[in-house]
Amino acid sequence: MIGRLQAPIVLAHGLFGFSRIGIGPLTLTSYFRGIPQVLRDAGNRVLVTRVHPIASIDFRAQRLGYRILTNFPDEPVHVIGHSMGGLDTRRLLAEPGWRKRILSLTTIGSPHQGTIIADFAKLKVGRIFRLLSALGIDHRGCLDVTRRAARHFHRMYPQPDDLPCFSLAGEPNADDVAWPLHRLFEALSEMEGSNDGLVPAESARAFGEPLPSWPLDHLRQMNWLTPPEDAGSDHSVPALYGRIVDNLVALGFGADEARPPSEHRAATTAGPVI
Repeated sequence: MIGRLQAPIVLAHGLFGFSRIGIGPLTLTSYFRGIPQVLRDAGNRVLVTRVHPIASIDFRAQRLGYRILTNFPDEPVHVIGHSMGGLDTRRLLAEPGWRKRILSLTTIGSPHQGTIIADFAKLKVGRIFRLLSALGIDHRGCLDVTRRAARHFHRMYPQPDDLPCFSLAGEPNADDVAWPLHRLFEALSEMEGSNDGLVPAESARAFGEPLPSWPLDHLRQMNWLTPPEDAGSDHSVPALYGRIVDNLVALGFGADEARPPSEHRAATTAGPVI
């Protein structure tokens, strides 16, 4: 059973992300595969945002704000941000008025202090970045998650004191890493220790209150390439997203609660339940 929140849930995608890929009404795949429907089946209202896939955090944050205002012009929301989606939301919170519009932020696999994978990509594909610049394509998002840039961002945009923020890291066993990330996982393990194949666990936990890690790599955090035997289990990806919702319900944000937002935030002193 997954809890139901009074306010809508916004799912913010990461770098190279999208809301869905399809032909007309036919959806071939979606970024958060199957997650929105599971949350909706529990009675939640869910928005999957769509922002520029590789633009800067500054630009993506503007588009994230636009998407939220377009769909929920008069309501506050809870944001669950995967990867760079968590950084976009942090940037949005620095804009006037958004601390009152966002009730909580939970980040999953977000590179709050960057990842050496981005540093490596900057060195190896710099020629491609220069070509994108010449074509007028904003690719700064790929640079914003380098370690130096991300740590500067981390200092510039700390957690708001009055906002419940939580972070989740992926810490899978080597045998449970999906094949596209296996070599990156091994390389990161040697250089930075525990990771999800793209983001070090230490970086993912650097913002807000850390929640227990997920045994999932970066792709499986989106419910991609998950083993069939995991479907429907208590440790399935939808069930883990359900625990995020249950954590917020326990803090007083449930649909049956009648407390105002100020009292919701005061309730966060009790700590997470996940």
